[in-house]
Amino acid sequence: MVLARSEPVELPGDEPPAPVTAAMLEADLIFELTSVFAGASQARRDACARGARYLTVPGLTWTTLRPDGPFSADFATLGETARRLAERIDAAHEFRLTSPLGTDLTGSFEGRAGRPLWGIADQPGGYAAPPDVEVGAAPVEGSASGTVVVDGSVLFLGPDQLSTPIELRFANGELVDAAGPEAWRLLDALERSGDPRMRTLAEVSIGLNPHSRPGGSALELEGILGGAHVAVGNNLPYGGSNDARSHIDCVLLRGTLSLDGEPLDPAA
Repeated sequence: MVLARSEPVELPGDEPPAPVTAAMLEADLIFELTSVFAGASQARRDACARGARYLTVPGLTWTTLRPDGPFSADFATLGETARRLAERIDAAHEFRLTSPLGTDLTGSFEGRAGRPLWGIADQPGGYAAPPDVEVGAAPVEGSASGTVVVDGSVLFLGPDQLSTPIELRFANGELVDAAGPEAWRLLDALERSGDPRMRTLAEVSIGLNPHSRPGGSALELEGILGGAHVAVGNNLPYGGSNDARSHIDCVLLRGTLSLDGEPLDPAA
């Protein structure tokens, strides 16, 4: 076993330092216990392509490990649900994401495969992010427009739980505006990235973990049952073509994803 330590990456999904990357390429199992998510990096993708199993658990807290908390989930059974819902996304053409707070985002999943994550990486090349359980896809570049009201978290860019919502506005697949007292967290990260491709809508997903609750850690919020999240930036792990610097997730505590006009039931 090799324990590698380094300073946190600057932005979620940034590349780890070169010595860590080199160690990852020689490993069979990688456990990412970090303060800032690095699992969307090219280093992670290369390690998995070589057959490594990868578990990312960034932002872990004692609250996340509480009795009857998100790690109490039946990950194997939820995996069956996630894979079944991913098949629905495989066949979908158009999507619509809505929420009680005013989210209304539409776009295309045409030709995009659903991406299920269910907290288990038991096969060579497997990737998991327990306690997050989710399913989603990368919208076709340039296809999505509308508004997303984020009331959960902008992951790893400050406190896990937002104090006030952020309203994101997308046009032709790009983030064109972010408003609200906490919007500076995302806008500052985009500016610091130095990469205009970071404004691309990279992901639309829903959560599936029935043991997750508001106020939890980052990955608990990301996988909350009945919630949803969108991301901006790199979408290569989702089958897209936008090779941006990093990947930043924005969580809605309540959200409904519809495929070709039919709501996708996360409890199905």
